[in-house]
Amino acid sequence: MTGKIKIMFHATFREVTGNKEIEEKLDKDRTVQFFLNKLQKTYGKDFNGVIDASTGKISTEVLVLINGRAIRKTDIVLKDNDVLLITLPLGGGWGEN
Repeated sequence: MTGKIKIMFHATFREVTGNKEIEEKLDKDRTVQFFLNKLQKTYGKDFNGVIDASTGKISTEVLVLINGRAIRKTDIVLKDNDVLLITLPLGGGWGEN
């Protein structure tokens, strides 16, 4: 099964990528971590801290949403037509989820 996802960038991430959004091919069983790692390899810089190396989860300094729902786990398997949004939280970090 192949599909596609949309990755949207706000704040610093939009500046780093030079894009408001990109579309990525989605192969079976691809996780949030797969795409975050791909973005880190492609763009480096600000994407290096998205995944907290000590916890393996999304850093509290970054806000990642799938279809409008905030996540911290990186092992979530994405589905066809999912929308991943990467931005910075307003007013600091947010609680455990």
